[in-house]
Amino acid sequence: MGHIIQTGSFLPGNKITNDKLIQRTQIDSNDDWIQQRTGIKSRYWAEESLISLGINAAKKIVQSSQLSDIKLVVVASMSSYLPTPSLANQLIAAIGAENAWGFDINGACSGFVMALEVANALSQQYTEGYTLVLGIEKMSQILNPDDRSTIILFGDGAGGLLIENNGKALPEFCSQQLAQADSERAITVDVSYCQNNAVMEMKGREVFNFVMRQVIPTLKDFIEEHQLSFDYLIAHQANQRLLDLMEQKLSIEKEKIPSNIASVANLSAASIPVLLDKLVQEKKVRLEGKQQVVLTGFGAGLAWGHQSFKL
Repeated sequence: MGHIIQTGSFLPGNKITNDKLIQRTQIDSNDDWIQQRTGIKSRYWAEESLISLGINAAKKIVQSSQLSDIKLVVVASMSSYLPTPSLANQLIAAIGAENAWGFDINGACSGFVMALEVANALSQQYTEGYTLVLGIEKMSQILNPDDRSTIILFGDGAGGLLIENNGKALPEFCSQQLAQADSERAITVDVSYCQNNAVMEMKGREVFNFVMRQVIPTLKDFIEEHQLSFDYLIAHQANQRLLDLMEQKLSIEKEKIPSNIASVANLSAASIPVLLDKLVQEKKVRLEGKQQVVLTGFGAGLAWGHQSFKL
């Protein structure tokens, strides 16, 4: 079976605490209010380019000896200004993976589970080499600094994993991918805001209702249908209050639903892989093919997905 052999992540050096954010943007808020509503204490905003975040993460994942054996690169991102070339193509050229091909997926905050879904399927056509899956986001470049509802929530970063191909799927892989119309335009990015910027808009109440009515119930059904006994539920880090509700509604132990939103905020498509790498670095996840994990991503579309496999 295919096997995840390496993870990696990169966060930019510019740490923005809540107090620093308020001072910088002059929004009407305070540190206590932000923490109570979101669980966020700080985030990282990049001065470097979006693709630079991905290159830095990729270099932590892929050893130089593996570069010529990379067959496929799948990148999840919603924050690129460029329709083309794709981030995957730019990344392949930048790291020297000359025998690879790849493409981008824009699934917003559910982008990484979409990317892994596609990567798991396509990697089975290869009996050797590697598949690289990344989530790369520079959310700070699509935020309106005057919009308190979004500016406090998002950070920048990149993370991913490397699959060793052997013609088969990831161990015990099962998944469910879902979508519905966003009739209330709960999450949008308007490219007409100004000449060179696209600006994100989000209706928090509609997003909250979507998670409560669709994401958590289908996740519960997914776990029960597949009779999953898992070590960790690695959820998209949208809001600590939502993570706490998942814990309650699913009746799972707190240590099984890890969180890093307090320090990095919502990283959109990068949130799941950055958290996964944190667990690997802390040696809570060992990449020995023995631990069962469940991933759940949800966001704009509206789209959401659940996956489980051993890593």
